[in-house]
Amino acid sequence: EYSLEKALDRMEAEWQPIVLELKAYKTTGTHILSGGSSDVVQGLLDDHIVKASTMAASRYAKALEGRIKDWVGALTEIQNVLDVWLKVQSTWLYLEPIFGSEDIMQQMPVEGKKFREVDETWRRIVKGAVEDTKALRALRQPGQLEGLTEAHVMLEQIQKGLNAYLESKRLVFPRFFFLSNDELLEILA
Repeated sequence: EYSLEKALDRMEAEWQPIVLELKAYKTTGTHILSGGSSDVVQGLLDDHIVKASTMAASRYAKALEGRIKDWVGALTEIQNVLDVWLKVQSTWLYLEPIFGSEDIMQQMPVEGKKFREVDETWRRIVKGAVEDTKALRALRQPGQLEGLTEAHVMLEQIQKGLNAYLESKRLVFPRFFFLSNDELLEILA
Protein backbone atom coordinates (compact mmCIF):
# COMPACT_ATOMS: atom_id res chain seq x y z
CA GLU A 1 0.00 0.00 0.00
CA TYR A 2 2.83 2.35 0.89
CA SER A 3 4.61 1.80 -2.43
CA LEU A 4 1.35 2.35 -4.33
CA GLU A 5 0.76 5.59 -2.45
CA LYS A 6 4.30 6.77 -3.19
CA ALA A 7 3.91 5.84 -6.88
CA LEU A 8 0.68 7.85 -7.02
CA ASP A 9 2.41 10.81 -5.33
CA ARG A 10 5.26 10.56 -7.88
CA MET A 11 2.82 10.58 -10.80
CA GLU A 12 1.02 13.64 -9.46
CA ALA A 13 4.37 15.36 -8.87
CA GLU A 14 5.47 14.64 -12.47
CA TRP A 15 2.51 16.69 -13.73
CA GLN A 16 3.34 19.80 -11.70
CA PRO A 17 6.03 21.22 -14.03
CA ILE A 18 4.12 20.32 -17.22
CA VAL A 19 2.75 23.42 -18.93
CA LEU A 20 1.01 23.90 -22.23
CA GLU A 21 3.01 25.85 -24.76
CA LEU A 22 0.43 28.15 -26.33
CA LYS A 23 1.73 30.37 -29.12
CA ALA A 24 0.01 33.49 -30.41
CA TYR A 25 -1.51 32.75 -33.81
CA LYS A 26 -0.81 35.46 -36.38
CA THR A 27 -2.83 38.58 -35.61
CA THR A 28 -6.02 36.76 -34.60
CA GLY A 29 -5.73 37.59 -30.92
CA THR A 30 -5.83 33.93 -29.94
CA HIS A 31 -3.33 31.14 -29.38
CA ILE A 32 -2.68 27.61 -30.59
CA LEU A 33 -1.18 24.60 -28.83
CA SER A 34 2.28 23.74 -30.11
CA GLY A 35 2.98 20.23 -31.33
CA GLY A 36 5.91 19.71 -28.97
CA SER A 37 3.81 20.59 -25.95
CA SER A 38 1.00 18.21 -26.91
CA ASP A 39 3.54 15.42 -27.53
CA VAL A 40 4.96 15.82 -24.01
CA VAL A 41 1.48 15.74 -22.47
CA GLN A 42 0.46 12.76 -24.63
CA GLY A 43 3.59 10.79 -23.67
CA LEU A 44 3.04 11.40 -19.98
CA LEU A 45 -0.65 10.53 -20.31
CA ASP A 46 0.07 7.23 -22.05
CA ASP A 47 2.58 6.25 -19.36
CA HIS A 48 0.44 7.30 -16.40
CA ILE A 49 -2.81 5.77 -17.66
CA VAL A 50 -1.08 2.38 -17.91
CA LYS A 51 0.52 2.78 -14.47
CA ALA A 52 -2.70 3.92 -12.83
CA SER A 53 -4.70 1.08 -14.40
CA THR A 54 -2.12 -1.43 -13.19
CA MET A 55 -2.24 0.17 -9.76
CA ALA A 56 -6.05 -0.05 -9.65
CA ALA A 57 -5.84 -3.79 -10.39
CA SER A 58 -3.47 -4.43 -7.47
CA ARG A 59 -4.89 -6.28 -4.49
CA TYR A 60 -3.22 -3.69 -2.22
CA ALA A 61 -5.08 -0.77 -3.79
CA LYS A 62 -8.20 -1.11 -1.64
CA ALA A 63 -7.16 1.66 0.78
CA LEU A 64 -6.35 4.02 -2.12
CA GLU A 65 -9.25 3.00 -4.34
CA GLY A 66 -10.97 6.42 -4.31
CA ARG A 67 -7.78 8.36 -4.96
CA ILE A 68 -6.72 6.03 -7.78
CA LYS A 69 -10.18 6.23 -9.34
CA ASP A 70 -10.08 10.04 -9.21
CA TRP A 71 -6.61 10.07 -10.77
CA VAL A 72 -7.62 7.71 -13.58
CA GLY A 73 -10.70 9.89 -14.17
CA ALA A 74 -8.56 13.03 -14.36
CA LEU A 75 -6.12 11.40 -16.80
CA THR A 76 -8.97 10.12 -18.97
CA GLU A 77 -10.56 13.58 -19.04
CA ILE A 78 -7.25 15.16 -20.04
CA GLN A 79 -6.82 12.53 -22.78
CA ASN A 80 -10.31 13.21 -24.15
CA VAL A 81 -9.88 17.00 -24.05
CA LEU A 82 -6.47 16.83 -25.75
CA ASP A 83 -7.79 14.58 -28.53
CA VAL A 84 -10.73 16.86 -29.32
CA TRP A 85 -8.63 20.02 -28.82
CA LEU A 86 -6.16 18.94 -31.52
CA LYS A 87 -8.99 18.05 -33.95
CA VAL A 88 -10.75 21.37 -33.38
CA GLN A 89 -7.49 23.29 -33.61
CA SER A 90 -6.47 21.79 -36.96
CA THR A 91 -9.92 22.36 -38.50
CA TRP A 92 -10.14 25.88 -37.03
CA LEU A 93 -6.70 26.71 -38.46
CA TYR A 94 -7.89 25.61 -41.92
CA LEU A 95 -11.25 27.42 -41.81
CA GLU A 96 -10.23 30.64 -40.02
CA PRO A 97 -8.64 32.33 -43.07
CA ILE A 98 -11.55 31.19 -45.27
CA PHE A 99 -14.24 32.64 -43.02
CA GLY A 100 -12.07 35.68 -42.38
CA SER A 101 -13.09 36.74 -45.89
CA GLU A 102 -16.23 38.89 -46.01
CA ASP A 103 -17.05 37.53 -49.49
CA ILE A 104 -17.23 33.96 -48.20
CA MET A 105 -19.23 35.09 -45.15
CA GLN A 106 -21.81 36.70 -47.47
CA GLN A 107 -21.94 33.72 -49.82
CA MET A 108 -22.24 31.19 -46.97
CA PRO A 109 -24.19 32.94 -44.18
CA VAL A 110 -25.28 29.75 -42.35
CA GLU A 111 -21.75 28.33 -42.19
CA GLY A 112 -20.38 31.79 -41.39
CA LYS A 113 -22.70 32.12 -38.39
CA LYS A 114 -21.71 28.65 -37.17
CA PHE A 115 -18.04 29.50 -37.59
CA ARG A 116 -18.45 32.65 -35.50
CA GLU A 117 -20.00 30.53 -32.71
CA VAL A 118 -17.14 28.02 -32.89
CA ASP A 119 -14.63 30.87 -32.96
CA GLU A 120 -16.10 32.35 -29.77
CA THR A 121 -15.99 28.95 -28.04
CA TRP A 122 -12.41 28.37 -29.22
CA ARG A 123 -11.22 31.78 -28.01
CA ARG A 124 -12.90 31.32 -24.61
CA ILE A 125 -11.32 27.90 -24.05
CA VAL A 126 -7.89 29.01 -25.23
CA LYS A 127 -8.07 32.16 -23.10
CA GLY A 128 -8.72 30.00 -20.02
CA ALA A 129 -5.71 27.82 -20.89
CA VAL A 130 -3.49 30.87 -21.47
CA GLU A 131 -4.44 32.26 -18.05
CA ASP A 132 -3.32 29.03 -16.37
CA THR A 133 -0.94 27.00 -18.55
CA LYS A 134 -0.41 24.17 -16.05
CA ALA A 135 -1.54 21.13 -18.03
CA LEU A 136 -3.52 19.60 -15.16
CA ARG A 137 -5.71 22.71 -14.88
CA ALA A 138 -5.62 24.02 -18.46
CA LEU A 139 -6.98 20.74 -19.85
CA ARG A 140 -9.63 20.31 -17.13
CA GLN A 141 -11.57 23.58 -17.25
CA PRO A 142 -15.28 23.27 -16.41
CA GLY A 143 -17.32 22.61 -19.55
CA GLN A 144 -14.22 22.41 -21.72
CA LEU A 145 -14.76 18.91 -23.11
CA GLU A 146 -18.41 19.63 -23.91
CA GLY A 147 -17.53 22.94 -25.60
CA LEU A 148 -14.77 21.41 -27.70
CA THR A 149 -16.93 18.42 -28.67
CA GLU A 150 -19.76 20.72 -29.76
CA ALA A 151 -17.28 22.91 -31.67
CA HIS A 152 -15.89 19.83 -33.43
CA VAL A 153 -19.37 18.75 -34.55
CA MET A 154 -20.11 22.25 -35.83
CA LEU A 155 -16.78 22.43 -37.68
CA GLU A 156 -17.58 19.18 -39.45
CA GLN A 157 -20.96 20.63 -40.51
CA ILE A 158 -19.21 23.79 -41.73
CA GLN A 159 -16.75 21.73 -43.77
CA LYS A 160 -19.62 19.75 -45.35
CA GLY A 161 -21.36 23.02 -46.23
CA LEU A 162 -18.14 24.43 -47.66
CA ASN A 163 -17.59 21.33 -49.78
CA ALA A 164 -21.19 21.48 -51.05
CA TYR A 165 -20.71 25.16 -51.91
CA LEU A 166 -17.51 24.45 -53.83
CA GLU A 167 -19.17 21.52 -55.61
CA SER A 168 -22.04 23.77 -56.72
CA LYS A 169 -19.53 26.27 -58.16
CA ARG A 170 -17.73 23.46 -59.98
CA LEU A 171 -20.98 22.23 -61.51
CA VAL A 172 -21.74 25.72 -62.85
CA PHE A 173 -18.24 26.15 -64.29
CA PRO A 174 -16.67 22.71 -65.03
CA ARG A 175 -13.12 24.08 -65.37
CA PHE A 176 -13.15 24.53 -61.60
CA PHE A 177 -12.88 20.74 -61.31
CA PHE A 178 -9.20 21.12 -62.19
CA LEU A 179 -8.54 23.36 -59.20
CA SER A 180 -7.91 22.37 -55.61
CA ASN A 181 -10.31 23.62 -52.94
CA ASP A 182 -7.78 26.20 -51.78
CA GLU A 183 -7.24 27.56 -55.29
CA LEU A 184 -10.98 27.70 -55.91
CA LEU A 185 -11.59 29.51 -52.63
CA GLU A 186 -8.91 32.04 -53.55
CA ILE A 187 -10.72 32.74 -56.83
CA LEU A 188 -14.15 32.92 -55.22
CA ALA A 189 -13.03 35.20 -52.40
